[in-house]
Amino acid sequence: MSTFFYILLAFIVGVLVGWFIWGRLRGELDSLRGDLDRTRSERDRLRARFRSPEERTRRLRAVPEPTLRASFAQHQPGPEQARPPRLRRLH
Repeated sequence: MSTFFYILLAFIVGVLVGWFIWGRLRGELDSLRGDLDRTRSERDRLRARFRSPEERTRRLRAVPEPTLRASFAQHQPGPEQARPPRLRRLH
């Protein structure tokens, strides 16, 4: 009779442990689904904004040149990030 209670106890402990593990995995899965939905909506938004390569080219050409130069200057590495010049060999 005591064997039956051990088996019943093992079954109950197994159900509780499984419920705990799968409950945590379900939370992770819901989080990943939310991230995937946000990523898809961002992708769709960008696709709608830039529908074709011609559209991208047209939009870039519509930006005034000084704005492009200022934007390019912002992304240039500073003096601490610049690479040293390459030395040429003297023959």
